[in-house]
Amino acid sequence: MSLTELRALSVRQPWAHAILHLGKDVENRPWRTHYRGRILIQAALKIEREEALKLKLDPDELPTGAIVGSIEIVDCIRNSKSKWASCGQWHWILKNPRYLAKPIPFKGALGFIRVPPKLLEGKHFHAPYKDYK
Repeated sequence: MSLTELRALSVRQPWAHAILHLGKDVENRPWRTHYRGRILIQAALKIEREEALKLKLDPDELPTGAIVGSIEIVDCIRNSKSKWASCGQWHWILKNPRYLAKPIPFKGALGFIRVPPKLLEGKHFHAPYKDYK
């Protein structure tokens, strides 16, 4: 990840957690992206509580309002066969998740968010415990 051009995407919980820890390999969005490469994942303040419970996660334990990790966007298609894909959405194909053991507080926004490189100095990203491929 280039330290001169850091971008983040705000993702609601539990989806941010699922991307980094449960093998969620598609991000569903109503808009297409031509961006390819690594981006930071910012866990939004809003939690989809029912969805978290369906994934057997405690909604109150999920970090919000913070950068929680990073992912690579490798493609953007309409008809992904992933179990995580939603009909009628663009499917951003994700690979190589990396999580932060200690989330970094950071305010989210719509679209890609510019992140000051200084914010990540000395921070270490980790591979998930399991390979869900």
